[in-house]
Amino acid sequence: MRIVNTKENLKIDCQIVLVTKDLVPKKKDGWSFNWLKVFQEKPKTIFAIIEKHSKRVHGVIQLIKDDGMLIMELIELSPFNFGSQKKYKNVAGCLIAFGCRESLKLNNPYRGYLTFVSKTHLVDLYTTKYYATQTIGTRMYIDPIAGQKLIKKYLNDEQ
Repeated sequence: MRIVNTKENLKIDCQIVLVTKDLVPKKKDGWSFNWLKVFQEKPKTIFAIIEKHSKRVHGVIQLIKDDGMLIMELIELSPFNFGSQKKYKNVAGCLIAFGCRESLKLNNPYRGYLTFVSKTHLVDLYTTKYYATQTIGTRMYIDPIAGQKLIKKYLNDEQ
């Protein structure tokens, strides 16, 4: 998978890995969530997208299984990849597509569905850019067909 440098349009090879203690993002470095606390509580649920040849973290996602469903509990981009001044694009797409791919590993009726609760101001973004469907309030899901599109768009070159 690749993310793209926004200034030079260069593609950067990346991988998504299970977060280890040395990769946990810190609030003091500008991250919003307390990832250390999340890591201490549920370490096997956090994944980071890092550059292939370094440990530079571009974004983090927490995926939890609840009652057979795969839930995108948290997702955050690194401070330098956030907002209009972001340095790299496709980071969130890669993380969400990864969640969709993980949901395809489920062996139950929820196979292929990635569910989450969106922040209100991001509902339209999730709907248009990531093909999510809104249900009640800000609850959303990405179905298997939409998930396949995201996997093809953001993760296809790694297979």
